[in-house]
Amino acid sequence: MTATDKKWTKQATEKVLAALNRADEIGGEVRDYLQDRVAGDARYVKARKAMARLFGRHYESRDEAAQNAAAAEAKRKAAAAPTSTKPASATAMGFGNPAIKAQVYGKKSCPWTGRAITVLERNKVDFDFIDLDEPEHEPKLVSLSNETRQHTVPFVYLRGQFIGGFNALAEIERLGQLEYALMSKDERDKAPAHVHVEIVARPNTDEAAPAEIAPGE
Repeated sequence: MTATDKKWTKQATEKVLAALNRADEIGGEVRDYLQDRVAGDARYVKARKAMARLFGRHYESRDEAAQNAAAAEAKRKAAAAPTSTKPASATAMGFGNPAIKAQVYGKKSCPWTGRAITVLERNKVDFDFIDLDEPEHEPKLVSLSNETRQHTVPFVYLRGQFIGGFNALAEIERLGQLEYALMSKDERDKAPAHVHVEIVARPNTDEAAPAEIAPGE
């Protein structure tokens, strides 16, 4: 393309661009009509972008401007939203885990903890034992007491529900409720109505060690 051709092309482009810009300036209803009809037209947008590139400029259509504004606002809100500094495990509610059939927070040195474990083993129940005598678990004792309102070990959870200590576990076994207490939520939902029972927590605050029980009691 010769210099003359480039000159005429540039002049023609400038005239078209000026005409388009003039259309944007037309007042009243005609202007609104043209803007609504033309601004969203793909051919118009394509032409404006091509001419903007020719002059080293950038053209943003009305729809693109709205989308970019919405994305910027969403990003701003996400950045302003408060975030938790605690790990996911620390934000979980309580010590009970519904995914585990039984959990015993106790002490190997405690006879009642041993009795609770015996009940579970006798019924062939898979369980997790957390020894509160171990330094890494000692801090849990205060939190367990606050959560359960029980001040003695063991703390027994069945399917994530706190039930109490050894006495509570033994009573559930005696009443024939242990099998139901160990069911998952889905299993309970599918179980016949007649097997449904209410598992009530029985926190114990004054359990005595077995050695302190008088003979014959």
